Amino acid sequence: MTTSRTHAEHRPRRYWLWGIAAAVLAVALGAWWLALDRFATQIGLDAESTMRELPRDADTRHRSD
Repeated sequence: MTTSRTHAEHRPRRYWLWGIAAAVLAVALGAWWLALDRFATQIGLDAESTMRELPRDADTRHRSD
């Protein structure tokens, strides 16, 4: 005799598929976070390299001669 598959037998496969989907989503979010962090770091480094240092005190004082 053959038995038909019941609804309960599909449950482990469904949980397995949800687990795979959650893992793929976690990897995608991790990759997005790393890319965003790298992009923000690059912008920060570019901004830092274009900034001028503050002038020295001696350079800002008027000479009395």
